[in-house]
Amino acid sequence: MAGPFALIDRALNRSAAAAKGGYGGGYPGGKPRKGRDLNDPKTLEYLRRMHPDFDEVMGSADVDYRTRCHTDASFASKFRIPPVVEPQHTFREHTNSVDSVCWGPDPGTLISASHDATLKVWDSKRGACVDTLKGHVAGVYHCAVSGNKQMLLSCGSGQEKNVLLWRWPEKKIASVLQGHSRSVIHAAFSNDSVSAVTSGQDGTVIVYDIARGAATFRRNVHLGSCNGSSFCQEDSNLLISAGADGSLHFLDLREQGAPKACLLPSAVANSVSMKATLSIQGAHDGYAVHAVEFVDRTTVFSGGADHKLKRWDLRQMSPFKPRCPGQYLGHTAPVRSLAVSADKRFVVTGCEDGSLRIWPKDPLSDIRSSLRGMKMQLKDLDTDMQDFGRPAAERQAFSRKCDETKEIIAAAKKNEEQLSREGYTSAFRTLNGHVAQVSGCAWQEDSQLKAVSIVSSSWDQTLKLFNISLDDLK
Repeated sequence: MAGPFALIDRALNRSAAAAKGGYGGGYPGGKPRKGRDLNDPKTLEYLRRMHPDFDEVMGSADVDYRTRCHTDASFASKFRIPPVVEPQHTFREHTNSVDSVCWGPDPGTLISASHDATLKVWDSKRGACVDTLKGHVAGVYHCAVSGNKQMLLSCGSGQEKNVLLWRWPEKKIASVLQGHSRSVIHAAFSNDSVSAVTSGQDGTVIVYDIARGAATFRRNVHLGSCNGSSFCQEDSNLLISAGADGSLHFLDLREQGAPKACLLPSAVANSVSMKATLSIQGAHDGYAVHAVEFVDRTTVFSGGADHKLKRWDLRQMSPFKPRCPGQYLGHTAPVRSLAVSADKRFVVTGCEDGSLRIWPKDPLSDIRSSLRGMKMQLKDLDTDMQDFGRPAAERQAFSRKCDETKEIIAAAKKNEEQLSREGYTSAFRTLNGHVAQVSGCAWQEDSQLKAVSIVSSSWDQTLKLFNISLDDLK
């Protein structure tokens, strides 16, 4: 019979064998694994020859991105500031910090939520406040408009009247949603406008049926405050939440509770628990997660106090080793808010340093798709150029076009290699104008899909409106 510490002894043996450079002593019949000794000058010479940036990478290997923002003297040269865009309009009438902003149900309007316990409706063209909504007893932390443009949801501080549902265009309170005993930080509608989700300071997520004004799902998912939640835009049964504990939690609303088998006396007596949800612990290197968007069934964006925007591919998730295929670097302070374009090609983020940045969703995939198209085009040009039945001048034009395409392909391959090697994405534009934390942002494209308007809210008590041509973001 094996001793009580047999498993521990085997683990220690394997660890000792690995330290000696192989697993032969830890596993019967195992093959020794060849390792590289970084103290060996020959190994260092080989690695420097194979990887020109070896010393730079190793020098910062033990320093996280957040620390580099403040301590690396060459940070500005490595992460250059993208072209800067200044605001076209500034909105001032709130008497305290503005915590959230969204585009209004009526065309050309926007709605803001503030610590002064009011919501204000603005005319985006005139920059004027056209209405003030009162109903909250304390600061209003967030606001959201339903997809059918018939309702507005707001949430805020306090133990009562902390979640209000407004009818539009009457601008009257339709119901006070109950369930949270503390302040509510975030609120959002499902894409079909049937449900709404709220995130509380106590770490609780509550889902409401809008028609009945009643809670249909409630779960405490975070240690500390739940900073935000988002329905999947393709499936309203799927939900994600982000918390101050640094985790992301995925919920399937079709699972209304734990299986009854988990409530049996034997399970309770033996402290058996079952978690049917997927979660990512330490999603932002252990720092708090401030914003999240569930773009589709496979893609999630999150922004955190590690100064990063991250893109998660749910097809590559595993319970113990979640993989983040996309990191977006350049912010020098925590990312507090984010919004995704309607066509899901761009993401805008708001930062504590008062700036916003616009990012491409997945530039590596875009480059690879473009390369496939250009290679097919080059193949067609080669075929046309080899057609000797064509006039000589026409074939010469095909030859010049072929050379130009080859140069474009070479440049695209260089960009692809750089993105693959560096593993992060740079921003297209920087939006400046705020002098305090950017607490919210919203994206809206015009009817011709030629320009985009981005509105932002800030703790400097103002809103800013930016207009950018989509051609500038290519």
